[in-house]
Amino acid sequence: MNSLEILLLDNGLSWTWSKITPYLISLVFGFLLVLFLKKRMSNYGKLLRVFFQLFAFSFFFILYFSFYPIYEGDFTNSSTQIERTKNNHELAGQKIVVLSIPGCPFCYESISRMNKLIERNPSIKVEYLVCSDDVESLEWYKEASGENISVNLAKDPASMAQLAEGSFPTFVLVDGESKLKVWSNSSFGVLAMDEVQSSF
Repeated sequence: MNSLEILLLDNGLSWTWSKITPYLISLVFGFLLVLFLKKRMSNYGKLLRVFFQLFAFSFFFILYFSFYPIYEGDFTNSSTQIERTKNNHELAGQKIVVLSIPGCPFCYESISRMNKLIERNPSIKVEYLVCSDDVESLEWYKEASGENISVNLAKDPASMAQLAEGSFPTFVLVDGESKLKVWSNSSFGVLAMDEVQSSF
């Protein structure tokens, strides 16, 4: 998330529209630049005018995209449903669980998104389950998570790592139903964030 996306989130836009809107704004600026240049280029040849107008229209979009590119997973919402078994019985209640491992930078980076999720919907409970038996590994996450996110060691780290299929962080929506909804990090885009936020 960049500062413009955060500003749009803070002003009530959804996660999806906060991601899309800056690109739309850049195209509007491009269109205004085309209008500004149109009369000033009346003496140029038609082919040259078309080239400059296309460049002007796409300039701000390309500039913004170069700083904040769209990655494959940004707009994804590809979850899988997993049956509840005795191996994942520790995932109980109604919350979003983030399966993580010690020292995982992507897990750590996800904390800011989870804090923003809670800020937008305070009824959401978020828990980080660290797949480890080393209690000291929790401190790294606790320092960044604040008081709204609980950080615990997984009771059965092997089963939780198996649920994550070795991909961390993995996000699990626990809602008391018979199935768990699971996203890998690459499939947990803004569409998934909107779905999770609306689930509470």
